[in-house]
Amino acid sequence: MSEPIKNIVLVGRTGNGKSSTGNTLIGDKLFKTKNQAVGVTMKCQMHRVAVQDGPIINVIDTPGLFDSAVFEDLSKEIINCLTMAEEGIHAVLLVLSVRARVSQEEESTLNTLQCIFDSKILDYFIVVFTGGDDLEEQNETLVDYFGAGCPEYLTVCSL
Repeated sequence: MSEPIKNIVLVGRTGNGKSSTGNTLIGDKLFKTKNQAVGVTMKCQMHRVAVQDGPIINVIDTPGLFDSAVFEDLSKEIINCLTMAEEGIHAVLLVLSVRARVSQEEESTLNTLQCIFDSKILDYFIVVFTGGDDLEEQNETLVDYFGAGCPEYLTVCSL
């Protein structure tokens, strides 16, 4: 009998750390990362890891959803992502960085994905914050980062 397969899809703005998050999840530096103004990931990519006595985890990295260089190919990439996740999508990680302000782009990402997949997609969303080491260096927490409160659209996701 084959091991069960779980698919995790990484989404978010260019530069928020989707590829680095994917590398952390699989325990290896297989997704290409680079500190630059334009996105490194232009096409959906998948790498997998077998969890001892557990499922096979496919991690699917996506281009930045609002990267102008790939925006016109977004629908093709969503189809490509779904093809890679033939067993279904088990989690969607919305990757946000504490190094940047939470923007309208993230809210638009959620709205776009809800339009494509139905609002049920939110049942699979998990918000991941990158750059926590910056907060730590400043003796701050996520509570400090959000100040007066978490943006309303994030309250529908698992934090």
